[in-house]
Amino acid sequence: MTEKESEKEEKGSSDELEVINHELNKDFLETTTFHGLVMAYHASNTPEKIFWISACTIGFGLLVSQIFLLLSRYSTHPINTIVTRHYADELSFPAVTLCNFNSFKASYIAANNITESQVRYFREMFNVVPSYFKLNRSQAEVQQLDAWIDSLDIMQFVTDAAFTCEETIRFCQFSGEVFDCCAEALPVLTGHGLCWTLGVRTHSNGTRYSRFAQYFQSSDAGLSAWVNVHSEDYTDFYIPGSTQDQGIRINFHLPHSPTTVDTDGYAVPPGVHTYAYLDVTKYISLRSDNWGDCVNFPLPHYNVYSYEACVNNIIASEIWDQCHCRLIFQLGDTPTCKPKDMITCVQPFASDQCKCLIV
Repeated sequence: MTEKESEKEEKGSSDELEVINHELNKDFLETTTFHGLVMAYHASNTPEKIFWISACTIGFGLLVSQIFLLLSRYSTHPINTIVTRHYADELSFPAVTLCNFNSFKASYIAANNITESQVRYFREMFNVVPSYFKLNRSQAEVQQLDAWIDSLDIMQFVTDAAFTCEETIRFCQFSGEVFDCCAEALPVLTGHGLCWTLGVRTHSNGTRYSRFAQYFQSSDAGLSAWVNVHSEDYTDFYIPGSTQDQGIRINFHLPHSPTTVDTDGYAVPPGVHTYAYLDVTKYISLRSDNWGDCVNFPLPHYNVYSYEACVNNIIASEIWDQCHCRLIFQLGDTPTCKPKDMITCVQPFASDQCKCLIV
């Protein structure tokens, strides 16, 4: 084969490859989803073709720049959530509510010739869930008990029959400082009867605040109290809604919040030392100017909003709707639910606590 013929064959092969490449490019440009290239290929004039080629070039440049920026930022190991610790110089000590398991002194019951049936019937006023006392008593006996209840000054009876603060709390100290427990203790009615709250003071506007502050973690840096449960003066019969155990029940809560000793209290038997460890959980709501003020709305009988106060109001509202009265330990000036109301009217209900916000 001559040199001229060889060059001719190579040229023919090259032409065929060009035709194939042209067809492939044409097919790609007609079918691709890269619409800018399609528009440039089908452009009817040069300015239009230049526009679409420029648009594709600029878009590709922006893509490359974004990829570069993302990779650069990733290489710096960025953090989206930053957690910082702030160590407080002091922590306000919570309010401490103490209740004797025995609501009524046996000596007071005996001295006033009060019968077991009368005590059992009176105790129904403290039960959110009725024990249906009337099922085991005749109608005549229930009427006699109702007449006895109507003759009582209910709050005076609760106060006189319960252990006084001086009888219950014998010694107090906080961080080594001895103080008079009962000079500052606040009486409070709960489902356990008359209880006492320590570590709280009250502003002139009625708002309560913490009396103590703790500066370091130690069992000696907190509150210490010696309590006499008076086991010798316990009633020797079971009272519905109470307990046959001896000892006290303790609840820690915010000074402005009502105690939840009935549900969240710690039981402490007599004759032992009990240590309680506390930590603080604080909820900070989003800014009210952007997200609205969810908690600063008035609650009847409470100066400051709290979840516990909100729940108490919901329960009180439910009972009022049922029986037009309130539980003996609920705040308010409406009539107190008497035993016959608790037994015949108040029915178990599911309180809508989801309406209350935790703060």
